[in-house]
Amino acid sequence: MSSTEDLHRKIDTLARELQSLCAESAQDDAARKNLLGLTMKVTAELEAPIETVWRMIMSPHAPAALMVMIRMGVVTNLVQSGEPKTAKELSMSCGGDELLIVRMMRPLVALGVFRETDVQTYTSTPISEVLTAPPLIGGYQLMFEAATRSLANMPKYLESTGFKHVNSAPGPFQDSHNTPDGMFQWLINDPPMMSNFNAFMAGSLETRQDWFSTFPVDEILLNGASKGDPESVLLIDIGGGEGHDIEAFHKSFANVPGKLVLQDLPPIIDNIKSLDPAVLRQSYDFFTEQPVKGARGYYLRNIFHDWPDKECVVIMKNIAAAMKPNYSKLLIFEWILPAKDTPLYPALLDVNMMAVLNGMERTETQWTQLLTQAGLEIVKFWKAGTDSEGLIEAVLK
Repeated sequence: MSSTEDLHRKIDTLARELQSLCAESAQDDAARKNLLGLTMKVTAELEAPIETVWRMIMSPHAPAALMVMIRMGVVTNLVQSGEPKTAKELSMSCGGDELLIVRMMRPLVALGVFRETDVQTYTSTPISEVLTAPPLIGGYQLMFEAATRSLANMPKYLESTGFKHVNSAPGPFQDSHNTPDGMFQWLINDPPMMSNFNAFMAGSLETRQDWFSTFPVDEILLNGASKGDPESVLLIDIGGGEGHDIEAFHKSFANVPGKLVLQDLPPIIDNIKSLDPAVLRQSYDFFTEQPVKGARGYYLRNIFHDWPDKECVVIMKNIAAAMKPNYSKLLIFEWILPAKDTPLYPALLDVNMMAVLNGMERTETQWTQLLTQAGLEIVKFWKAGTDSEGLIEAVLK
C-alpha cells in the first residue's frame, strides 16, 4: 500500500470514529464542547493561510443573505410549512422575486441553514428551525441592524479619529447610524427593535449559567446577611431587565431572609408581563443616586461592558455611596478576560461592545482600576473558566 493510500485509509478511519464520537457526545454537553473545540483547533491547523484570508473576506455575505430571507419572511414560511417549497411558491407567498430567492438561498444551502430537495426547491433544517425561536430571530435582527452597520463603518470611523481608542460618545454606532443617540435610546425610539432586544437578552440568559449555580452563594452573599430585620434587602438586581436573573435566584433560594429588588428604567419595568410577586419592582436610572441603602448585595450582570470607563465609575460610585461598610457587597457578573490567549467568543464580544456601545470587556487589571477609582476593593475574582463569565466580588475600601 502506498503512503498516499495509507493516509486516505487513516482519514477514513478517523471519519468513522468522529461520527461515532459525535453521536456519543450528543448526550454529554461538556464532552460535546470539548470535541467541538478540538475539531475547531484541528480545522485551524489544516486551513491554509490563503483559505483563512478568503474565508474572512467572504464572511459578511451569508449573514446578509440570511437577513434578506428573514425580512422577506422566507425563514418562518419554510419552517412553519414543514415541507419543501419551490422558489416560485416562496415568491408567491412571501412577495420576493423568484430569482432573488434562488440567489440568496445558494450560500444558505451550502452552510446548512436550508436544504435543497430538488432544483430551486428548499426545506428547513435544524439550524433554520432553531433560528425562528423569538430570542434568536429577534437577536439576529437586532445585531444585524445595530452592530453590522457599525462594524462595517468602524475602520473608516477610527481612521477619521486618528485611530484613537473608543472611550466616549460619539463612537462607531452614532457615526454609522447618523444619530447623537446611543444604542439604548435608539432602541427606545424603535419599539419593534426593543422587543427584539428584550427577547434576545431573555433568551441569552436562559442558555447561560447563573452565578448562584456556579459559585458558592453562602460564602459570597448569605453568610452574614441580616436575618432579623424584615425590611432588610438581600439582593438588588440593578439594570436587570425583565427580572430573569433575580426571579431565578428567588426560585433557587425561596426561603432566605431579605427582600429582592429589581431595578431598571421605567420603559423596561413598565413593560414586564410576568414576574414573581416576591420580587419588588423599582424604576431607577443607575446614573442617579441609588435609593436603596445598606442592601447586602448590589448585583449587575453585563452592565459595565456597555459603557466606557468614565460612565462605569459613575455607576459604581452611586452604588458605593449606598453600601453599608463591612456589610454590603457589589457583585458583578461579566467576562473577566485573561491577560493573554483570550478565547474567540469574548474577544469578538469585546469588539462588538466597542462598535455598538463604546464599551468593552475587561481584564482583571482593568476591573481593579475601575473599582479602585470608585472607592471599592476586590474581595475575589470568581472564575469558572476562560470560556464563561466570572463573578467579581467587591466591598467598600
